[in-house]
Amino acid sequence: MTRADEGAIAGFRERFAQIMVESGMPRMAARVYAALLVTDSGKLSAAELAERLGVGAPAISGAVKYLVQVRLVERGREPGARHDFCRIHEHTWSEFISQSDPVLVRVQAGADEGTALLGLDSPAGRRLDETSRFFAFMREEIKQSMAKWSRLQAADRRAG
Repeated sequence: MTRADEGAIAGFRERFAQIMVESGMPRMAARVYAALLVTDSGKLSAAELAERLGVGAPAISGAVKYLVQVRLVERGREPGARHDFCRIHEHTWSEFISQSDPVLVRVQAGADEGTALLGLDSPAGRRLDETSRFFAFMREEIKQSMAKWSRLQAADRRAG
């Protein structure tokens, strides 16, 4: 890989990270995620991440902690190795979306509780009812979409 290629990749990495920041991800977590995304292995040590991103170990540590918490990456260690690595999940976004149902259930249940408390005869109660119905709708749509995605992925594996 040439220096020009490395520069182009670094530029893309930062642009992609900015997209993630604008979507609500913390800046350093977005940069770490993007750095992992553009590596062929999808796996880097904290030292490698710090070097590529030009930041210190504490910044990497906090970013990785966030990314692990939201299930976009995982930490690991190769047998016999002295240092941990951070690896992007193989099917990051489909896994992330598939695992969102418990959160959606909690929002829906909370909205149901508020609707029961406030009643449909109040504007607040109607907003909470709409929230509940929306999250019920989204849960079903996600379930159907993920099933469709799985079928498409299986077809691609068979074809490729």
